[in-house]
Order: sequence, then structure tokens, then C-alpha cells
Amino acid sequence: MDLKLINSLESLEKLFQTRMNDYDLKLQKASTGAVPAHVDISTLSREFNDFKAFVWQTLSQMKTQIELLSLGLDRHETMMRRKVLLLHGIPENKNEKLHKSIVEVFTRNMKLPEICIEHINNCHRLGNSQGKVRPVLVRFCSMEHRNVVWDNKTNLKGSGITVSEFLTKTRHKIFTAARQHFSVGNCWSVEGKIVILTPDKTRHKIECKSELDALTSRYPAAAAIHNSPRTNDDRETAKSQPKVTKSSRRRV
Repeated sequence: MDLKLINSLESLEKLFQTRMNDYDLKLQKASTGAVPAHVDISTLSREFNDFKAFVWQTLSQMKTQIELLSLGLDRHETMMRRKVLLLHGIPENKNEKLHKSIVEVFTRNMKLPEICIEHINNCHRLGNSQGKVRPVLVRFCSMEHRNVVWDNKTNLKGSGITVSEFLTKTRHKIFTAARQHFSVGNCWSVEGKIVILTPDKTRHKIECKSELDALTSRYPAAAAIHNSPRTNDDRETAKSQPKVTKSSRRRV
């Protein structure tokens, strides 16, 4: 619905722009005598400028309201995902028992014997099978158990399995754009927020595209800085969600 409203506003903006351009052209012709002059050309010009200012102000206010509404919904969805983590690289079988497989990853690969099947609310794979191993969504019963897994995810290094946060679609797009501009090694996520390390070694937490746009405008040269080399784990995780290291979380 938000996207439809935004598209509608953009269409309205284009319509106003076209009409005002036509109005400007007619005004110029009237001023040069190409057509009969208006009874009061100064009044006509003043009224047009007032109308144009009103239109742009209205559109700006409507866009701001929609952006605030979208951000509020996105924050709510992010809160609903606080107990969720994504596991990438877990082999997929036809008659698999995901709960058992996930617990084995926690206990064997991550050395977390305290995590048992009772600590998992539910888990399932994301998306349709298209010949690729799909990530597994794991919703924990409590933040305590979720954080234990999150804080020990570096134990999976070299296993081909990675753990990431379950970002909303909007934040995932922002995260991807941030990595393209500031490089992979300078962007990570923390509790649903995107953290960016800018060239001046300052860390910024962002939630929306306007905040990213402000940073890219402030640091346009960051896109030219060398990108960090990507490992196989990085490539696998980047297909769905960003990978965050334990050391990265400490830096925030």
C-alpha cells in the first residue's frame, strides 16, 4: 500500500510539473506579445507562483508523512523479528527434520550444548526450492537463547554455515546499497539496524534510505575506496542477508 501511495504521489508530481511547464510557456508568450497579453500579467504571474509553491509544499508534506508511516511499520516489523536468526548453508534434504538439524549445528558446530530443541519456537526454510540451498529461519523462544547463538556465530567459521539477522526487505535493500558504496567490510547489522563505518572511522547507525543518502552525499569518495575481499561465507550470506561478526558487534 505504501508503494502504491508513493507511486501515486510521483504521478501527481509529474502531472503538476507538466501543467506548470505549459503555464510557464504561455506566460512567456504573453510577456513577449506572441499572444494577447493578460489584463494583469503581474497578477497572473504572482498567482501562478503562489500556486506552484503551494503544490510543492503539499507534495513535500505528503511524502514526509508517508516516509514516517513506512518507517513506523518497518520498525514494528523489525521488532517482531528480534528473536529470529537466519542460518545459511545447511544441507537441504527432501524429508529433513529441521529442528533436529538446527540443534545439531548449535551443539556440534557452535559448541553450545545448552541450546536444545525446547528453546526453538519454530524453524523453516525461506522461499521456494530452485536448486539452491535455502536459508533456514529460526525463531527462538527467548532473546537470551537467540543472543547466545548470535554471540557465538564465529564458531561456524570454516564450516560453510553462516548466521545473519533477518532484516526486513526495506532494510536489506538499504544494507545492500550501503555495502556497494562503503564496501562489505565497513557495513554490518546490529539488532536490525545498519551500521556503517565511514572513511573518517566514524560509525553511523541508520534505519532508512534518506539516512543512507545523506551519508553517501557526505562521503561520495567512499565508493572509490578498495572493497574488502569476499570469502565463500561472505558470498553465501550476501545472497539473502548480511553477515555480522562478533568483533563487529563489539565495535558499536
